[in-house]
This record gives sequence, structure tokens and C-alpha cells, in this order.
Amino acid sequence: MKKSKQQYSKQGNTLIEVIVSTALFVVIMLSMTQIFKMMLDYQRQAIATQNVQENLKYFFEVISKELRTAKRANSSCASLPANARFLRESNTYGEVLHLKNYHDECVTYSLDDDNGVIRFKVERGGYGGYLSPAQINISDLHFLVREENDQQAFITINMGAHSVGREASYSQMYLQTTITSRYYRDN
Repeated sequence: MKKSKQQYSKQGNTLIEVIVSTALFVVIMLSMTQIFKMMLDYQRQAIATQNVQENLKYFFEVISKELRTAKRANSSCASLPANARFLRESNTYGEVLHLKNYHDECVTYSLDDDNGVIRFKVERGGYGGYLSPAQINISDLHFLVREENDQQAFITINMGAHSVGREASYSQMYLQTTITSRYYRDN
């Protein structure tokens, strides 16, 4: 006894079914890779933003302590006028702030170019160093000094900074803070 043709035929996939299933697979994989790439970019940007925030927070902590306890100048600080706490000047990269700190050191805060990155620099008693890391570019720095005789002095700092690196991890911020002196009378 012979079996008929229908009994031997096997169900298989047609070429169109294979092409459609392959196309669906490719579309799903491409969308998954795009989602994964977007998540990585968002993570890089979040890390860059956090890095800028942490470094500027450190900068403001260091400078605010010294500004709050600044003393009136005497002849020991040649850069400061007599009986003044602060002197603001301009340089190539922004503004410069001079003061006499609590330890009677002459202090200068300024911006400086370090291999193409503008960094925040501090000089105390003839020694200097950078307060901002090389991954942060300070794009803007302004000091507004208000100091009157027998009044509490205050300084408003406006600063713009951005991360240095790839576009995907770029973060830019503008900050402003006002710091007042602890001294209400002459010191």
C-alpha cells in the first residue's frame, strides 16, 4: 500500500514568512540598541552634571570661609588699598579678587588658562594652586563687592561652568551666591 502525497508533505515556512519574521527581529533589535544608547547618554550627562555640581560646591565652600573671615588690609598686602577688605580687578579671563585672610595672608582668586581649560586659581602668601579640576571649564566669573565703612561687607559671586569632554556628557551651569563678612565693625 502506497501513501498518498498529502501524507508525506510537511508544513514549512514560506520565503515571505521568513522575510517578515527577520524584518520584525531586526526592527526590535535596532529599537532596543537605540534605547540602550539613550540610557547610556543620559547616564553620562547625569554624571557630568553631578561632577560640575560637586566641584563648584567645593569651590564655594573654600572661598566662602575665607571671604567671611577676611580682614581689613594694612601695609602687609600691597595689592589691597589701606583699610579695605576686598579689591576687585579684571584680567584676561575674568575678574580677580584680592583679600587678606584670617591668617594674615594676602590671597588672590582668579581664573587661569591651564592647557586650554580655564580653571579657578588661588594664591596665598606667594604659593598658588587650582581649586577646580581640569574636567571643569570656568566660563564666566564676576565678583560684586559692596563694602562701606562701618558696615558689614558682602560679595556676590556669579559663575558659569561646564564640563570638558564629549558632547554626550556635556553639562553647563550658572550659579550665584552672596557671602557676607562676619565682621560688622573694623578689624
